Amino acid sequence: MSSQLLGREDGHIKRTLHLTIPPDPAYARTVRDALIGFGRLNNIADADLESLLFAVGEALANAIEHSATGLDIEVFAEVEHDRITATVTDYGQGLAAIPQQHLPLPETLAERGRGLPIMQRCTDFMNVKSTPGAGTAITMGRWRRTYENAEHRSIS
Repeated sequence: MSSQLLGREDGHIKRTLHLTIPPDPAYARTVRDALIGFGRLNNIADADLESLLFAVGEALANAIEHSATGLDIEVFAEVEHDRITATVTDYGQGLAAIPQQHLPLPETLAERGRGLPIMQRCTDFMNVKSTPGAGTAITMGRWRRTYENAEHRSIS
């Protein structure tokens, strides 16, 4: 795990967090805990952090289940003055087709196809990049709401 604090030319500061984990569901809690700490350290409103955590959890679950490789998964988060962004990258089989539009949720009893629609609904912006045979990177984020004015809930 690594973290950085970077100054930018426009005077704003960008803070980053980088995690590398094996493709094993046991490490999902490690990612969640690190992102909670990172979000709180950077005064991200609980509602925004909770939504982003849910989306990252879906992206991480997809990477673990569908990458079909033993290669590590990277999780990169950054906070800038107006947003928090997270990218989950795997180096596995990739996607043959990248969805370009807002996806509907599948039927209520469907066991598959919920990940991307849930990520879209939990984030303000999202981008999927994938290369067949080389992996997938999903970048998602939330615009920062004013921390002091946001409704606070405990995230555990």
